[in-house]
Amino acid sequence: MEALSASDQSKQRLILAAIRLFAEQGIDGVSLRMINREAGAKNNSALHYHFGSKPGLVEAVVEYIQDWFEEAREKALADVEAAGPEVDVRDILQAFISPYLQLVENEAWGYHAVRFLARMETEGGEHVRSILNRFAAKTMARFKKLFAKALPGIPRKLLMQRLNYCVSSIVRGIADYKSLKNSYLGDMSCSLKKLGSLYLDYNAAGLSAPVNA
Repeated sequence: MEALSASDQSKQRLILAAIRLFAEQGIDGVSLRMINREAGAKNNSALHYHFGSKPGLVEAVVEYIQDWFEEAREKALADVEAAGPEVDVRDILQAFISPYLQLVENEAWGYHAVRFLARMETEGGEHVRSILNRFAAKTMARFKKLFAKALPGIPRKLLMQRLNYCVSSIVRGIADYKSLKNSYLGDMSCSLKKLGSLYLDYNAAGLSAPVNA
């Protein structure tokens, strides 16, 4: 892998600092000065130089995370697409869930990234959600096509409603991974592997549930 230039290293440090702070305090609760300080930037204008503005930084953060996801899940997703007409719901879900578990294991920034995504689902506002949707659109189109092929008996709108709930439950649930020991139901902590298995079973059953008359 080619080494990053000094400028690219500075840009990456700012993005990773923003991910951490946005995950902990939300976008509105974080100033550009705070991000510069967290990144150890000596020049307070570094952020403006690289991203132009706070919205520009938010877009760069989303792009950085989404690029990671696309690379991490491409092989598994391509393998499912190549499986033919008898594609299995569990295989599709596995391709979706596995990168989240892998990312959480990245202590440097991964858990913060998942928490950022979960937080933006409820706090991001229309502009931020439009950025999230835009960067995820291509990959989600592939997943929607696969689920429609695997579950032809589920009406399209109902399937998309179920898939929307499925995605939200996975993102928010995995983002809450480190808090499971103190859940309102008691100690629900488990390994990441077990958590992934639970979400796989739960969402496969929900997506495939019979349609009520």
